[in-house]
Amino acid sequence: MSGSLSEMMSNLKLYWQTVQHRFHEYSPRTLVGRFLMVMFALVFTSQLLVNSLWEREMVSDRQEALVKVATNVALRMSATIEYFVTLPAEFRKVTINKLRYMGGARYFITLNSEFINLAAYHNSPAHQTVVNVFKTELGHADHIDGQVKVAFSRPEILKVLDNQTLLRDLPDNWGKETLMVDPLDLPVLVIQVELDNKEWLYLATLMPDSSILFIDSRPAPLQVSYLLWMLVLLGFASMAIYFMVSPFEALSAAAREFGRDLEPVAVPERGCLEYERTARAFNQMQKNIRHYMSDRKQLFSGISHDLKTPITRLRLRAEMLEDDREREPFINDLEHLEIMVKSALQMVSDTDIHENPQIVDLCRMLNEITLTAQSVGQRAWFLHRRDDWLDKVNIFEITGKPLALKRCLENLIGNAIVYGAPANIDLEREHGHIVITIRDSGPGIPEGMEETIFKPYLRLEHGCKKNPDGNGLGLATARHLARIHGGSLSLRNHPEGGLEVTLKLPVN
Repeated sequence: MSGSLSEMMSNLKLYWQTVQHRFHEYSPRTLVGRFLMVMFALVFTSQLLVNSLWEREMVSDRQEALVKVATNVALRMSATIEYFVTLPAEFRKVTINKLRYMGGARYFITLNSEFINLAAYHNSPAHQTVVNVFKTELGHADHIDGQVKVAFSRPEILKVLDNQTLLRDLPDNWGKETLMVDPLDLPVLVIQVELDNKEWLYLATLMPDSSILFIDSRPAPLQVSYLLWMLVLLGFASMAIYFMVSPFEALSAAAREFGRDLEPVAVPERGCLEYERTARAFNQMQKNIRHYMSDRKQLFSGISHDLKTPITRLRLRAEMLEDDREREPFINDLEHLEIMVKSALQMVSDTDIHENPQIVDLCRMLNEITLTAQSVGQRAWFLHRRDDWLDKVNIFEITGKPLALKRCLENLIGNAIVYGAPANIDLEREHGHIVITIRDSGPGIPEGMEETIFKPYLRLEHGCKKNPDGNGLGLATARHLARIHGGSLSLRNHPEGGLEVTLKLPVN
């Protein structure tokens, strides 16, 4: 029992995760879009439920009213039929003609020698209700012994007198205008009653309120007019939601800008309570980070100043050692210590760049760096052909800090030259990013160290042999400079050998 319950809970959890994944995949990505989607769903669902109940009540009331109206008309028509039934047969046609001549008939009445077959009419539920009421009322009438036929017909094809004569073909003085109401196409209710002498009393009339026969079967929320009004209201709601959400857009832009160069961007602390709290916390976070960066710089500067004097004293004491075998290792350790201090300070200086953003042509910058390297005998080749992009102006331009970008690229290209020359540099643009690929011909890095290699002061055996004076801070510095531009830096061993470095920078 417990096992089946556990399995059921696991299936429910998996199902819920699938629903969440589908919702995230197919729903709008913006907050405004999701607000509108949820609001539209709630409004539409609530209105559908409310209007369904309202429609049900209205249909019931209309049905009751329709039955009452049909019953009253049926009773009046029954009285008319009773009058002609009790009238001697020889006086029926005379009476009908006099009524027509005097204009006193409530209905279109004729006395026919045959039953008239009417064209089939598609009865709605309301029409069928009227037919059933008339059949019931006239069927219970004591003065009617013969057959009673009740049906609706369209006025333009309504047959009268016989099975060949149409209502529209009759003269105007026959009262056909009471049934043909142009331009409306109202259905005509026809009652044919079989009399004792095999004649048929033919009565035709319009319902007093024909509108009750045309009840829209669609619920109000599905009607076009209702949907149009809902769209108008959603339009106003979307504007209101946009104004409410726009401060969060500004907050997002400020976060991106601050993440690039760690320069504080003041965010107004006005809006809803949740936004005010978020903006206040964001502004405080910027201040804290800037204080931390300033304290870090001061700390390294203080360490540099404090270590200079003891290092100098130790160097003097080491020079005074008489034994060369003891003096040389001691001096080497001091030099290594001094290099580490200078490297740490250099890294702080390199990553704390105060520049104003400018338009930077990465194609031109890479070409200049490559030509400079070649001028001193280094093997670096820029494989990209600018001619391929002549039809697209400024295709490799981004907004960034020129000095920081140049330091990043020089660092990466320099590493490729030192540790695995020649260095092959390529440049492409794809999906809103500029991709710079630098591949060398060295041994690469051990598998699984694609992220570990970015740790400060970490050096591999191959690197120590190729560049004994290195400090292991180059890649960490380059990744930091890439990130302040919103980019990314990754490494991998190329399938054909060598290390491939990929730098992605977003196009602003």
